[in-house]
Amino acid sequence: NYAGSMVYAFDLEGRVTKVNLTDQGTMYESTVLFDAESNTTNARYIFETPDATINKDNNLWLYFGTGDTQRIQDKANNRLYGIKDKDFPEFKKVNSIGTIRNCSIAGSCPSDSQLGWYIDLPNSRKLVASPTVQGDVVYFPIYEPPRLTNNACLYGGAFLDTKNSSCGATKSFKKLGTGVLTRVTLAPNNKLVIGLSGEADKNSGFKNQDNLLTGDALGNTQIKGIQVESWRQN
Repeated sequence: NYAGSMVYAFDLEGRVTKVNLTDQGTMYESTVLFDAESNTTNARYIFETPDATINKDNNLWLYFGTGDTQRIQDKANNRLYGIKDKDFPEFKKVNSIGTIRNCSIAGSCPSDSQLGWYIDLPNSRKLVASPTVQGDVVYFPIYEPPRLTNNACLYGGAFLDTKNSSCGATKSFKKLGTGVLTRVTLAPNNKLVIGLSGEADKNSGFKNQDNLLTGDALGNTQIKGIQVESWRQN
């Protein structure tokens, strides 16, 4: 029961900061909920906007991943994350910043005391567009750089990695073609629409027209509680 907003800010170096903009407590007070521990050595940076939902446990969950989309062919050991704010909707100062050591490995549901789940992506895969939550699943658009390093113009693989929102278990993992995927858009009749920069895979189960792919959604009805009223990206 407060007036105002709670802001969750993600920076390039992997920190998730919560900012109090409510009429309770101290205005503009901030606290770091989670640290992905990104640095120049691991190059595990956050480039894409996260998505959020309120799961059946009534916690606010934040979904994001790492991957340098400015240098699309660069290789690094990237990760996907599902992190919850256990204090939501209240603002509380976090004394010990969370890391993957406070999370379960994807596929193993986190306990009440853990912050969520994470997974190490193999083969230098990276997140190339914002995740999309649909009820109990999250869609992560993934790019896998080509293994040959002597041809920078060679297209890599475009994959759609669908995870369970609460535990991170893989619901589906499909190669949709070559090139880079856009963010997944939820369409009527429980359909997904995705853009692809390269050539579509005819055996992916998705229909393609030009550079648009259409396929069946896997998630249940969208969980109520989060509504995006507007957005912009510079």
